[in-house]
Amino acid sequence: MFPRLTCIIPLLDGRATRHIVTVVDERSVPATQAFDWPGVLLETGRNDVAEVEELTLAHHYLGMNVDERPITIEIKERGEYRTVTVDPGCGWFNPAGAGFALRIRDAGPHAYIRVALDPIRFERFVGTSEDGGAAIALRRSFEIGGRQVEHLLGALVAEAGDGSPTGLSFVDSLTTALGLQLVQQAGVAAPRPEQARGGLAPGVRRRVLELMDARADHNLSIDQLAQVAGLSPTHFARAFKQSVGRAPHQHLMSLRLERARRLLELPDAGLSDVAQRVGFADQAHFTRFFKRQFGVTPGAFVRGRKR
Repeated sequence: MFPRLTCIIPLLDGRATRHIVTVVDERSVPATQAFDWPGVLLETGRNDVAEVEELTLAHHYLGMNVDERPITIEIKERGEYRTVTVDPGCGWFNPAGAGFALRIRDAGPHAYIRVALDPIRFERFVGTSEDGGAAIALRRSFEIGGRQVEHLLGALVAEAGDGSPTGLSFVDSLTTALGLQLVQQAGVAAPRPEQARGGLAPGVRRRVLELMDARADHNLSIDQLAQVAGLSPTHFARAFKQSVGRAPHQHLMSLRLERARRLLELPDAGLSDVAQRVGFADQAHFTRFFKRQFGVTPGAFVRGRKR
């Protein structure tokens, strides 16, 4: 459990002194947090804010109500407050640079997921133009939701809670998909449809695969791989799947597990040592992914080899 009211989402604007009224309740604590995802901050827990006065965030902000009851928010617009109800499974989105003030009616602990996205990285991941065109225009919305958003946030929360066992490329894929959902639901104008593209060029495909093979035990991100390919992350992920037949994070995971299988064939192979050498945070995560790939646990695989 994290210390009470330890919030990693950047609610305070460093350019001025702002006022945030907190909920005075011992249940108002973060439960899961992700600190080391590039350009992404994630937090789940029980609400710790009752009132906010005139904030301007440096990040795109998404707050999801994952409680069993609706939340009533009074949002200040044009000098007056209007009432908005955020139902369970829905959220509100505020783009970077758009100031706001709000009050939560009958404020008390309720379950939330908060996500903050760096706008520069967001634009790189979901931008619809390869030629440096205008940034995607986003608006404040209190109707963010749907099964796609629910599943994406659930996967991000699970990944954070488990210590990111699948790697940054998986987080990048989820974040890109979430960003595309935000563009659809909070975009001022619909994004331009992208022209269909083929897979990676042979030389690019070779360079990317060589890098992935050489650094399979590292936390390679989609952004890093896309830079090698000279493509945006969105286009790279699509082209890679067309060329290889599976997503980049799936290919990286397969490389790590195949390397682990070869190491386990060596005499006196230790499970925890192999897990660490191929880049897994702990043996439990390694066992789960190994069994999913090969149908047996690493321990059973070693015992079978010895027999």
